[in-house]
Amino acid sequence: MTESEVPGPELDWQPATQAPYGTGNNPAYQYSAWEHSAHLFQMIGGLALSVQPVAQRLRLHVERSWDGLDELDVVLFELKGFGFAISEHDGNPLGISYVWLTQPHEQADKALDALLEVVGIGGERRRIPRRRSQGPSRADRRGEGRWRSGRSH
Repeated sequence: MTESEVPGPELDWQPATQAPYGTGNNPAYQYSAWEHSAHLFQMIGGLALSVQPVAQRLRLHVERSWDGLDELDVVLFELKGFGFAISEHDGNPLGISYVWLTQPHEQADKALDALLEVVGIGGERRRIPRRRSQGPSRADRRGEGRWRSGRSH
């Protein structure tokens, strides 16, 4: 079988990941695996630290991805029966990451406590009080959101 030759992109096509999506001449729109699945996740809190130290502690591989706001570092993993994602957008306030459950769960506080215990940070966390269906807002990423100190256990 002979390999087919694919022509290069048209000169007036913007990158498929470039905002505003779907408004340029490129007929393709590319989204990341994170962007495809994160809307299903349940945000359960925020950490006053970057993704990197958590990943190092748990020996996780940090993935680089993007969504409609900006690029981000993310880890997805299972711990004590809960599926977690921890994300840190480039536009977040420095050293702030978001904690998500990959499947909504009624025992979200128990899940967060389990994570904090294994990571070894206990009461040093900061929590972001949000409705379960709502992710971080653009204001949160610019540091204008309402950040409150968390409770300790």
